Amino acid sequence: MNKQITKGIDKYIPIFQEAREKDMNEADIVTRVVKFSEEVLGYDVFKEITKEFQIKERYVDLAIKIDDKVKFYIEVKSANVKLKESQIYQAESYASQSGIPWVVLTNGTEWQLYHLVFDKTGIDHSMVFSIDLLNGNTEENADKLYYLSCSAMRKDEIENFWQKQVSLNPDSIIKALFHEDTLTAIRREIRRMSDVLVDEDEIVNSVKKLLSNELLSQFGEVIKIRRRRRTRAEKEDPNNRESEETNNPILAKI
Repeated sequence: MNKQITKGIDKYIPIFQEAREKDMNEADIVTRVVKFSEEVLGYDVFKEITKEFQIKERYVDLAIKIDDKVKFYIEVKSANVKLKESQIYQAESYASQSGIPWVVLTNGTEWQLYHLVFDKTGIDHSMVFSIDLLNGNTEENADKLYYLSCSAMRKDEIENFWQKQVSLNPDSIIKALFHEDTLTAIRREIRRMSDVLVDEDEIVNSVKKLLSNELLSQFGEVIKIRRRRRTRAEKEDPNNRESEETNNPILAKI
């Protein structure tokens, strides 16, 4: 499937390049995005792609449907409009009316996929990926666009892709890195290699030195030792606590 998408991207690169050179308007880009969705992503232009899809009193440029169920919306901009995060707010208002969590912003050459979360506090969004068909790596772009394809949508692969992205984002990695179980494993390995016993705080400080100032500034609030929740039995069993303190002396100080 990705080879087919790769070939399709190669075909459309000059088409979207021409659109940019001629400074084509939004309506012209919509026409090209529809054909791209049909020829490259595999959607039926008559059954699965709807222009100016109405959501109550609002309209979204394109709605992509499978078995008459909307899978995601596409908000289209003119060829030379630079995509920016603030543009997602208009699409958010559309999506919130129908509870669809996926919105794509595109000007033909750039494609951005956003995941939306709706709760009592409002709407939050996260960028899943951003690609540039003209300047990016075609194979890497094809790998990402695959999750917008009809084939992937039918199997709901986009949800698994999103969950993996969340699990591997810097925030999740840092939280896992500074979890007490991880720090305990590092202490044991250091003890095995060097026969030197270090405590958690020393490991935390050493790991911080490996991180860039940018990461420290951005994720400083989550760079702390995270304790696992203990069961009531673990809390009440003195033998269990004694065992923990023996294996992990730093717990005796807490």
